[in-house]
Amino acid sequence: MDNFTKGLFISCDIPMAQFIIYLNNMLPKPQKFIIDVLDNTHLFVQPHVGEMIQNVVADFRNRNSYEKPA
Repeated sequence: MDNFTKGLFISCDIPMAQFIIYLNNMLPKPQKFIIDVLDNTHLFVQPHVGEMIQNVVADFRNRNSYEKPA
């Protein structure tokens, strides 16, 4: 019998994939969310973490963006 896992497919550039892998590695084992790293730009993750990843990435981008002084 085949085993199927419901998940979320993420397609991104290499630096973003590495950032998501880093997020996964920072969590304790029971909270890890990556099901499979398909290649350098594609990840298969648990479906409940999609919004969390978006929020963390948005926060990271906001903290690391340059705003020209007025």
